[in-house]
Amino acid sequence: MANQKFSKPFLLALAFHLTLLGLFALSALYKPAPPPPPPEPEIIHATMVELNPPPVKPVPPIEKPIPTPSPPVEPPAPIAPEPPPPVVEEPKKIEPPKPVEPPKPKEDLAAKQAAIKAAEKTAEALKQATEKAEVKKLAMREEAKKVDAEKAQAKKAEEVKEAKAEEAKKVAAEKTQKEAVAKAEKIAAEKAEAQKVEEAKKAIEHVKSKEAEDAKKAEREKEATEKAQAKKEAAEKEKAEKLAAEKADAKEAKQAEAEAKKAAEKAEAKKAEAEAKKAAAKETAEKEKAEKLAAEKAEAKKAEAEAKKMAEAEAKKEAAKKAEAEKLANEKAQAAKAEAAAKQAADKAAKEAAAKADADRAANEKARADALAKQAAERDAANQARIEAAGQEAAAANAKAAAAAAANAQAEAKAKAMAEIKRTVNSRWVRPPESANLKCTIRVRLSADGTVLDATVVQSSGDDIFDRSAENAVGSHLPVPSDKELFAKEFKSFTFVFDPK
Repeated sequence: MANQKFSKPFLLALAFHLTLLGLFALSALYKPAPPPPPPEPEIIHATMVELNPPPVKPVPPIEKPIPTPSPPVEPPAPIAPEPPPPVVEEPKKIEPPKPVEPPKPKEDLAAKQAAIKAAEKTAEALKQATEKAEVKKLAMREEAKKVDAEKAQAKKAEEVKEAKAEEAKKVAAEKTQKEAVAKAEKIAAEKAEAQKVEEAKKAIEHVKSKEAEDAKKAEREKEATEKAQAKKEAAEKEKAEKLAAEKADAKEAKQAEAEAKKAAEKAEAKKAEAEAKKAAAKETAEKEKAEKLAAEKAEAKKAEAEAKKMAEAEAKKEAAKKAEAEKLANEKAQAAKAEAAAKQAADKAAKEAAAKADADRAANEKARADALAKQAAERDAANQARIEAAGQEAAAANAKAAAAAAANAQAEAKAKAMAEIKRTVNSRWVRPPESANLKCTIRVRLSADGTVLDATVVQSSGDDIFDRSAENAVGSHLPVPSDKELFAKEFKSFTFVFDPK
């Protein structure tokens, strides 16, 4: 505060206020005496004496004029040193006429009438003088009231001027502060915009590099997929060939089994035929033996007793041999049959085991092939998902970059259109006096062709003349951007700061 410098108008206003305070103090201590009341008009009393005059009509007595009491003149309010009151001319003192001496008996009626007329004229002159004095007093009171009103108006004008000066200082300070804030915001916005542009460039470069990397990766995965597909096709071909070979082996085994079965059946038939032949031979031998025994019995009836024991022994021996031979034959047949059945069962078990082994091998190969196919399908699906994800990321990055580019382009178009509007308004503006360092905010509504529908100051500069000149500078038409979407979004109704430099 010690280094603050006061302007010349502020010092003058301060000196004027101090002077007014001193005058108020003096007027409170000293009060002028009220003016003396005007002198009462003198009234002339006349006495008429009749000395046997001729009969004439009686003259009405002269009415005494009643003086109008003048209201007391209030002294003016002690606002400022009062100007000297206007000089009021004192009414001229009219000398009363000399008393009319009673006419001598010899005077005539004409002299008497002349005296009456002179008295009437004197009364009329007094009345006129009184009226003039009253009019002058009223004029003095009106003049005093007028002077008081002028003083009050001058004081009010001074207060308004001081308020405007204070407001102008306040507006100037606010303007300086707002300019600093706007400058800082502008710098911050430019930095943020540059950072956004740099980030957008980096994002585009990243997207491009990622797209190239994804393309290479997709190419490698495609090659790997093709190799896996070729490998899979080769495995499937090998498997098909193997299955065909196994089918051929199975067919051959089946055919061999049929042939073996057929050979076994033939061997069984041959064996049955041999047994039948053996039984027939045995029956023939027994028949021949019985015939031989009968012949022997017939030939050796005589030695029946002696040979009976031998015959019985021989019969038993033969029977035992026969039984043993039958038993051996049966055992051989059973053994052969059991051997054939065992061989057949072994062959069948071997074939079943081979078939089962083939089936298990085929199932294992099928399961392995299915597992490989499933892994290949899962790998293909994963590769496809990665390719799609990479494509979606690239599309999202491209969309983001495109949105950022569109936003930048729209911001540039908006700034360009706003600059063109401000330039047009500045070119139309007519500078009023004392309008330096003033600015205001204007709201404008436009139609699609640029016609101004309304222009209103929403934040005043503090100076009505400057505000009206700014509204008039908007005119009836302004340039609008060709982009209809940008116009509908930003310029159908907008505000801007009118700050002429």
